[in-house]
Amino acid sequence: MTVLQTFTIAIPHANLGNAFIHFLSLGLILAAHFAAVYNFWLGSANKNVYLLHGAAYVVSFFLYPIAMQGVTDFPSDYRSWLWWWTGTATMALGMFLPKWWAFAFLGFVPVSYFFLRMTPAGGGQGVGTALLDALYVFLYAVAVLSLVLMLRSAASEVDYKNDEVAETATARAAAEAAELERRKIDDLVHDQVLTTVLLAAQAQTPQQRALASESASVAIERLKIAANEDNSKVEDISVNTFIDTLTENIRRTFPEVQISLSKEAEFSMPILVGIALADATIQALKNSMQHAGTKVVRQVRLKADNHGLKVVIKDDGRGFRESKIPANRMGVRHSIRRRAASVGATVNIQSEPRKGATIIFKWVPNA
Repeated sequence: MTVLQTFTIAIPHANLGNAFIHFLSLGLILAAHFAAVYNFWLGSANKNVYLLHGAAYVVSFFLYPIAMQGVTDFPSDYRSWLWWWTGTATMALGMFLPKWWAFAFLGFVPVSYFFLRMTPAGGGQGVGTALLDALYVFLYAVAVLSLVLMLRSAASEVDYKNDEVAETATARAAAEAAELERRKIDDLVHDQVLTTVLLAAQAQTPQQRALASESASVAIERLKIAANEDNSKVEDISVNTFIDTLTENIRRTFPEVQISLSKEAEFSMPILVGIALADATIQALKNSMQHAGTKVVRQVRLKADNHGLKVVIKDDGRGFRESKIPANRMGVRHSIRRRAASVGATVNIQSEPRKGATIIFKWVPNA
C-alpha cells in the first residue's frame, strides 16, 4: 500500500525535473519492495532485503535535489514524494540494523527530511512546518518500532517458556520411563524371583524340587530378556495362540487348576499385551495358591469372541478385601492391576472374606 501511494504521488512529479533520475530513484524503491515480497513469500529471512529499503531512501534523498535542479515553478501545495517513503525505510532499517546503527538511521531520516522540506524542491516550508513533518516521521517510526519490539519480546518470552515446558516434559518423560523400567524389574523380581525362592524353601518332594528348578530357569530367562528388551520390535500374535500357550503354561505349573476354553473369534494382539495378561494371570493363580488355602477349587476361563479377549481366574478360598491389603504387598496392586492396565486391559476384582475371589481381565482390540 505504501509503495503504491509513493508511486501515485511520484510519477506526476517526473514532469517537473529530470525524469531519468526521477525514475531511477523509483526503480530502486520498486526493486526494494519486490525483493521484500519475494523474501517474505518465497525466500528466506535475509536482512539485506530490508537494508535495501534504507539504501533506496538514502540514494533517492541525495538524487532528489539533482533531479529538481533548475526547477523554480512548484505547485503551492507541493511536497516531495520522498515523504511517503520515509516511514517504510525507517521501520525496515530500525528492525534489522544493529542497535546503534538503527538509532543513527532513525535520527538521519527525520533530520534529512527536515532540511529537504525547507528547500524549494521539498516544498519551501518554514521551520515550524518542516519541524512538525520531521517530528511526525520520527514519532511514526518510533511507534511502529516499539510495537514490533514489544511483539518480538513477547514472542521471545513465549519461545523461552515453550523451551522450558519442552525441557520439563522431556525430563518428566525420562523420569517416567526410568520409573516404568524400575517397576517392571520390581514386578519381575516379585513374580519370578520371589516365587522361586518360596518354592525352593517349601520344596519337600522331588516333584516340588523340579517345579522350583523350572521356576528358577524361567526367572533367569526373564531377567535376561528384561535386560536386553527392545520394545521397538513389537510383533502381533494370534489370540488363539495366546490362549493355547497360556493354557499349556497353567497346566504345567498348576496341574490342579480347572481350565475351560472358548474360541469364538480370531484376531491379532500385540505380543506385549499377551505377555502382560499371561503374567497377570499366573500371578493371580500364585496368589490363590499362597493365600486362598488348601482344598480350594481353582478355575480359569479363557474366551475370545467378537467383543475381545476375556480371562477369568476364580477360586472358592478364603477371599480378601482389596482395601485391606498392606501397601508393601505388590501382588494385586502392581503385578495384576497395573500390569494389565499398562496394556489397555480392564481389571475387575471381586472378593470378600470366606467367599472366594474372582479376577477378570478384558482386552478389546483397537479400543
